[in-house]
Amino acid sequence: MSEFTEDQLDAFKDAFELFDRTGEGKIAWKDCASLARCFGYNPTNAFVLNLLSTGNPEEEPELPLTKQELEGNFVTLDEFLPHLWIVSQAPDPGSYEDFFEGLKVFDKHGDGNVSSAELRHVLSNLGEKLTGVEIDTLIGDQEDQFGNINYDKFIKTIMHDKEGSPED
Repeated sequence: MSEFTEDQLDAFKDAFELFDRTGEGKIAWKDCASLARCFGYNPTNAFVLNLLSTGNPEEEPELPLTKQELEGNFVTLDEFLPHLWIVSQAPDPGSYEDFFEGLKVFDKHGDGNVSSAELRHVLSNLGEKLTGVEIDTLIGDQEDQFGNINYDKFIKTIMHDKEGSPED
């Protein structure tokens, strides 16, 4: 099934129980990507939902999942572990250089800073859309008194816990 260690399995079980809102030993599909992120994996919601609904992260379901399906479909830990193994083996969605080049596009003055307002707009409207709370958590105290964010420092901060992140 998987190559997880006993310690990892114990940690997964503990975290799974925190996401189990009903106490019935299962969690909603909509929470599975967040659970995976608790362990340093970086799957998109779409990757995990495709994996859960079709068994293949690259294959989209025949019909897009509705909000009711996301909240009404559940998975047990034993059912989720093989999917988590696939998530753990997936390539990392981006390197420091990838993020740096992506944010550099928004550096209008070439001074290593991006507008906080523009970054918030991008994070909430493009790609894997984040909520206001998620954006506030991500940005934290990175914004200076002029409403700008140094994107080199920002990237290093958000990648701090990742293996192979750049040194300060």
